Amino acid sequence: MSHSVQNPGIPYVGTIPNGLQDGMKIHVSGTPEHHHNGFQISLQAGGSINPRSDCAFIFNPRFTENQVVRNSLQSGSWGTEERHGSFPFGRGRYCDVTIHVKPHHYSVSVNGQHYCNYNHRIQKHRVTHISVEQGIRVNSIRFDTVGGGGAGGYPGSSSYPSSDGHPMYNPPVPFIQNVGHMHPSKMIFISGIPHANPSRFSIYLQQGSQHEPHEIAMCFDARFSFGKDRNIVVQNHKQGNWGSEERKVPYFPFQPNNHFEMIILVESYCFKIAVNNQHLVEFNHRIQPLNRTDTLRIDGDVSLTQVRFQG
Repeated sequence: MSHSVQNPGIPYVGTIPNGLQDGMKIHVSGTPEHHHNGFQISLQAGGSINPRSDCAFIFNPRFTENQVVRNSLQSGSWGTEERHGSFPFGRGRYCDVTIHVKPHHYSVSVNGQHYCNYNHRIQKHRVTHISVEQGIRVNSIRFDTVGGGGAGGYPGSSSYPSSDGHPMYNPPVPFIQNVGHMHPSKMIFISGIPHANPSRFSIYLQQGSQHEPHEIAMCFDARFSFGKDRNIVVQNHKQGNWGSEERKVPYFPFQPNNHFEMIILVESYCFKIAVNNQHLVEFNHRIQPLNRTDTLRIDGDVSLTQVRFQG
């Protein structure tokens, strides 16, 4: 199962769904602020930050020292700090911190690369809350647990590596990438932030990398203020002509300057699209066979923070 919190205010304190358990992955993604000296992620036995509850694990990048300090707090007393390792963070630079709960330690990755292990000092079953504080603008906090799928038939987000095993962070827009041939169960995961005053952005699944290819299996067009239009328009392009537009979406899921996460799941009969872990729309295939489509293209008024794909 996957549960996420989008664009929370800072400081953020929230419960960990169903408590901490082996195999759980906690993803915190965001951008450190330019005018702060660091930020802190804490796994806590309680929801208080003043006075602070016992903390099983504190992960504290400090820009003034170019070090990441790890520690625990029990009964008001700090333990021994751990500081070894590089400093993979930058002010104003998007980052993704993943904490993987193991039987004897936490395994931490930064931007898809293993960073450190931290042995348990407080029993896992006591941990009930996560807090994120200080100088970071958080896009999302996501909890992935083992053995379940996501909402609406979408697999859990933890199963979204890119084809080479590493996500693509902060890729430029326009974005064009060969993602391999389409087939049922293929998944594409896109996260980004619409610009402050967006008109539109578009996501294409197409044949080849040309700007105007012969075939576009799906064009997902998010229109904020395109003329008088504020809607999602989904259509295809075949033999030089655009197909009929589909506009029946239950809601408009995007906001300027607000982070989003999108999943495109390829089914045998359609593309299924979810935004922020909520099903949005299905678009039946109009171009067959599926394997003619092999390229993802994204352009318009959006900054991408991460693109991943599987299959």
